[in-house]
Amino acid sequence: MRALLFALLFFVCGSANAQLNNWDPSWYATDSALIFHDDLDYYLNAYSKGEIMAMRKQVNIWKMNFDKLMRQTIREIRAYSEGYGMDPHVHDFKLPVAQQEGSYSLKANDGKIRAFMFGSISNPPARVQIERWSRLAKKYTGEDVQIFVVYGRELHPGDHKTFKLYPEPKSETEKAAYAKEFAQLGTIPVLIDGLDDAVFTAYGKAPNGAYLVDKDGNLVFRSTWADDRKMEHMIDTLLKWYKAGKPKGFVAK
Repeated sequence: MRALLFALLFFVCGSANAQLNNWDPSWYATDSALIFHDDLDYYLNAYSKGEIMAMRKQVNIWKMNFDKLMRQTIREIRAYSEGYGMDPHVHDFKLPVAQQEGSYSLKANDGKIRAFMFGSISNPPARVQIERWSRLAKKYTGEDVQIFVVYGRELHPGDHKTFKLYPEPKSETEKAAYAKEFAQLGTIPVLIDGLDDAVFTAYGKAPNGAYLVDKDGNLVFRSTWADDRKMEHMIDTLLKWYKAGKPKGFVAK
């Protein structure tokens, strides 16, 4: 189904200009957090038409049975897009890191702003975003900001020339190997979700979903598709808010 959903997104995005860049960047302050508007649009609104066409070439969607594609996608789109079924709170996890020995715990890093996305080696948007997020991470060197990827489900396992070497992994070892190879596309940490995809499931099964957790452990943003520009805007705003003493009537300058 992940392939079906992505195929439909590619099919409709070329004529969906009204959906591009339509996220509301404003925020509001509560007694305990600065909350941003979720971006739960299932269109790939982080990309231009040209970028979408380039990603489309990496997958083999046109060999699928189109009627079957549409029926299955319509039935399942709510279950795999827009965070459907996710309890919109932080779901703690402790996962191994692909690039080194050891693991990373979300809860143990309270006191930091944490931005993460889901991705996989057969996920074209995630391949683009890990490079962009790596550049973003360099901007926040020395700040209380952590940026990383959780390696989730394969979006196009075994598909076309690009991903034929990556069928659905059958073991933790195989998934870890994929994650290590994916990590070479960027410079940020890549955490490896289990073969049961427990973390991916807890966060709504969006294949390139993005999430922002503040220093106090609040989930303050979630998105169906990662977008480094939006994440940068929110991290900058959060940093200014903390430095201003977390005022409820906060206005970024």
